Amino acid sequence: MPRQQLVLISLIWLKGETKYASFSVSAVDFTDWPFNQNPWKECHLKLMQNDGVPLVRRRSGGGAVYHDIGNSNYTIFMPRDEFDRRTNAQLVCRGLHQLDIPALVNDRHDLVIGDKKVSGSAYKLVNSRAYHHGTMLIDADLTALGRYLRPPPKNLVGKGVESVRSNVTRLREHSFTVDHLSFCEAVAGEFYRTHGVQWREPVELTVDHMKTNPKVRDYYEEIRTWEWIYGQTPDFVHRLERSFRWADADILMNVHRGIITEANVTLKSERHIAVASRLSERLQGKSYSEDGIREAFATLKEDLILGTRDLEELEGLQEWLGSSL
Repeated sequence: MPRQQLVLISLIWLKGETKYASFSVSAVDFTDWPFNQNPWKECHLKLMQNDGVPLVRRRSGGGAVYHDIGNSNYTIFMPRDEFDRRTNAQLVCRGLHQLDIPALVNDRHDLVIGDKKVSGSAYKLVNSRAYHHGTMLIDADLTALGRYLRPPPKNLVGKGVESVRSNVTRLREHSFTVDHLSFCEAVAGEFYRTHGVQWREPVELTVDHMKTNPKVRDYYEEIRTWEWIYGQTPDFVHRLERSFRWADADILMNVHRGIITEANVTLKSERHIAVASRLSERLQGKSYSEDGIREAFATLKEDLILGTRDLEELEGLQEWLGSSL
């Protein structure tokens, strides 16, 4: 099957009407991060944008995850009163043992080989239902993983939960034969044994199947929006400082749901007092993004009568501020 058609393929095993497990692999590289984190602290967004790697925000907790065709995903759905993270992690672990992979479940319910992580997981409880999902690093590009999940240091202070960073390894470093399908079959078999169900042929869902489901289609449209990806970010404060030839700049921005709600710009130069005051005003209400910064500076330039020298200085300030987010 061509690579571009493997965007989402799930193999689903059913047990009655209460439990099922799904498995998927993505041929489109992307990074997904949880509901309660700050993407500007967790991901190298500039690098992802330059490389065409989308950012996707999920509803569950946990930490940021990089996905490529070498990273498989599993999900176990169940009634809420039967949910137990360790039980589910141990089920997946036993599946790996069927592949002669010596994995263990650690205190954080991650799957590890030695002291290196191969699988992390997260969960969500909704009314009477629960789901527990995780990743499995089978043959993932660990170099890309490190690049996209290690953002440059920023002076950000906020309420979001930070990822716990771990040393990682891949199943392929411990088995020459493991692949996505063998992983799915091993864990599905363990799912059947655990719940006392006979093996059934899996149901395969492709992107075309998803497009015919109105609820899935609506959900897909929702999670593509800026408001969902960035607009649910917990409040944070970003302080930036830099010495220019013409002034020292100190900028403090309060950000709520991805919008700059308050800005305090200080330019330590008598000539730039008015510019600093106006820029503080123009930043308020703009999105915390390069586009938002560009809009603020565009209106600032319309407000003031500026000479060539002033414009050059403002352009340098704009370029620095936009690239620092």
